[in-house]
Amino acid sequence: MLEFKNVSKIYNGNKKAVDHVNFNVDEGELVVLLGPSGCGKTTLLRMVNQLESITEGDIHLNNKSVKESNKIEMRRKIGYVIQSNGLFPNMTIEKNVMIVPDLLGWDRKKQLDRFNYLMELIGLHPDEYRKRYPHELSGGQQQRVGVARALAADPPVMLMDEPFGALDPIIRTKIQDEFLQIQKEIKKTILFVSHDIDEAVKMGDKIALFRDGQLQQYNHPFEILHRPANEFVSEFVGQDRVLKSTSLYSVKDLVDSVSLTGYQKAGSVQTVQEDTSLRIVISKLLNQEAEQLAVEDTKGKIKGILTLDLVEKFLYKQIKETPKRTG
Repeated sequence: MLEFKNVSKIYNGNKKAVDHVNFNVDEGELVVLLGPSGCGKTTLLRMVNQLESITEGDIHLNNKSVKESNKIEMRRKIGYVIQSNGLFPNMTIEKNVMIVPDLLGWDRKKQLDRFNYLMELIGLHPDEYRKRYPHELSGGQQQRVGVARALAADPPVMLMDEPFGALDPIIRTKIQDEFLQIQKEIKKTILFVSHDIDEAVKMGDKIALFRDGQLQQYNHPFEILHRPANEFVSEFVGQDRVLKSTSLYSVKDLVDSVSLTGYQKAGSVQTVQEDTSLRIVISKLLNQEAEQLAVEDTKGKIKGILTLDLVEKFLYKQIKETPKRTG
C-alpha cells in the first residue's frame, strides 16, 4: 500500500529533516510515527500528500510514485487530520464534513447518506449537529468531526498528525478507544504521528521510531517494548516497559493463556469484561478498587476470578515465550 524508498528531506542545502528512510505499510495497518520533537515524523507524514516535497528517494502509494500524482486530486483521496482539527469556523458541521465530497461532485442524497453514516460512526447524532458550528462543540466533539471529515470521501489512506494531542487526558483516552473501535470497522491504512510512547503502543499495529530524521526501529509494539534495537530505543521506551505492554493485551488474551481462579458466589465482587485492557485491570487492582475481579463473557457468564498474581504470570509468559517477530 505505502512504500517509503530511501526517502530524504533536506532543507537549506544541508539540514536533513528526514534521512534515507525505508519501510512499508500494509493495507489496513495503523502505523505510528513516533519520536521526540524535531525527529522528522511530521515532515515524513506531509511528504505522503505532497505538502512537503521529497528531496531524495520516493514514496509509492499503490505502486505509484506520489511525485507523479496530481497534488490536488491526490489530497482529495487522502484523509488528513491535524491536532487543531482544522474545521472552518464559518461553515456548519455538515458542510465541514462534506467539503471534499462536494468538491468531487457528489449528489445531495449521496452526501446526506454519507454524513448521516459518519456522524453515527463517531457517536454524534447527525440531525442534532448538522446545522451547528464548530464553536458550539466541545474540543472532543470537534476532534470527532475532524475525523469524520477525513473519512468523508472514503479515502484508502489517512494521515493523522497528533490528532488527539490537544485534548485533556480523560477525553483523549476516550477518543483513542472510540477511534480504535472505528478502525476495526473501516480498516483504513493510517499513518499516525505521536510523541507519546503510551499512545503509540495502544494505537499502533506497528511503530516507526525516529531520531534526528533516521528510522531507529520499525516493528510491532511488543518488539519495540521488549526487544529494543539500540540504546536510544531502550531509553525512549523507558524502564516501565512491562507496564506499557499491558495495553497490548485484553482480559480475553489472559483467559486464553492461563487458568483463572474458580468463582464462588460468596460476597460481592467487581466484574470486568473480556475485552477490557489489562492495563485497566492492573489499575483497578493496584489502586485497591478491588482485590480480585470476576471475568464476565459477552453473555454475562462469570468465567472465573482474576488476580494480580495471574496478570503477572501471564505477562511473564508473554515476554519469555513469544517468538521474535520481524516487521
